[in-house]
Amino acid sequence: MVGRAVPILHADWERLAQDRVSHWWRACERALGKPLGPEPSVELSARLRTTAGLAMPARRHIKLSFHMFRHEGLERFDSTIGHEVAHVACDLHHRRSCHHDQRWQRLMHQLGLPVDRCHDYGSVQRKPGTELVCPGCAKRIRLGPIQWKRFILARARFRCTACNTELGRSVVDPPVSSARIEDDRRSLLAATQRAFQLWNTWVDRARGQ
Repeated sequence: MVGRAVPILHADWERLAQDRVSHWWRACERALGKPLGPEPSVELSARLRTTAGLAMPARRHIKLSFHMFRHEGLERFDSTIGHEVAHVACDLHHRRSCHHDQRWQRLMHQLGLPVDRCHDYGSVQRKPGTELVCPGCAKRIRLGPIQWKRFILARARFRCTACNTELGRSVVDPPVSSARIEDDRRSLLAATQRAFQLWNTWVDRARGQ
């Protein structure tokens, strides 16, 4: 039996991402109980290296990290896609920026997705000092570069989404080893294969309908 070729084109990956955006957009409409109009467009950006995704509700647009998407595989990265789609849906539904407030958290719970401010992936080589630890429940929470800068300059305060305790700075993480980087590179092909197998399943299922 001849196997199918692994997708290597950027457009193939973008099509996979758009399919999952459609899935989560319909899930948001069911959770919110009303149609939300056209689904967001999606862009896989090679420039995003430390941020998994960005939501732009006013433009109905989502930008995802092409680097992380390929390395992590669609199955693991799917929660990030749902995370960003929920931002767009929540803002449009409430007609205001909800950020990570209780309305967004409630929608995430309805979708069955983890309520985390940031995404934690092994394919990201994060700079030291971008993590907060909750003094109440000891939950470790990653902050993006902009959020971290605002925190260390005392321009913003953050609270734990689990227990609502104000967060404090944790011990700086050790640098990522070269062996870890090499392991991540070796896992790229396996993640690609898993994503394409899942894509084939969706295609076969759609053809059977």
